Amino acid sequence: MNLDPTAVSLQKNGKKIEALIHGETEHVDRVARAFPRSNPDHFVSLMDEVGHEIGIIENPKELDSASRKVLEAELKAIYFVPTIRAIRSVVSKGTGSEWTVDTDDGEYTFRILGRDALKGDEPPTLEIADEHGKRYKIDNYWELDAQSRDITSDLLPDKILKARYYTRSSSSKGRSSSGRGRGSSSSGGGSSSMMGMGMR
Repeated sequence: MNLDPTAVSLQKNGKKIEALIHGETEHVDRVARAFPRSNPDHFVSLMDEVGHEIGIIENPKELDSASRKVLEAELKAIYFVPTIRAIRSVVSKGTGSEWTVDTDDGEYTFRILGRDALKGDEPPTLEIADEHGKRYKIDNYWELDAQSRDITSDLLPDKILKARYYTRSSSSKGRSSSGRGRGSSSSGGGSSSMMGMGMR
């Protein structure tokens, strides 16, 4: 159901959002963009605690100023992906762990549910999803400081490790091949000299 933005008022109540729609109060558990990549500024869905859609706001810019600020803050909390600059601590919590990190948006503390929360599909970039689905990213894991790498090494996805090994292996082979090439050239020169001496 499309909602008329002029008939919707949003306000924060604790950690939840209350929506006053045509005079009736609805409790909003979460918000979601219908087209987060192709059209992030339009079609924002309001959902209740069981995941049912309360309605869609086609153009959030038509909300009143206070409501717009509430919605924008909620969307930023969900969709903004902070870039991690350093990892301060990783503390085991049950089957998961609690992370404290420094990012380009300040310090964050969050909990992940397990090793599967770390994705390395495009190494050396690493993506991390917390228990609520919020994402964080590390542009290049291998450029983190040594402490950050040490305390997360056991959780690192295999793709990140394999890409690192492949890069090092390729560099090593390149240096070895180059060395053999120089040796062959030198050996070849020596043979020519001996042949010349024999001829004389």
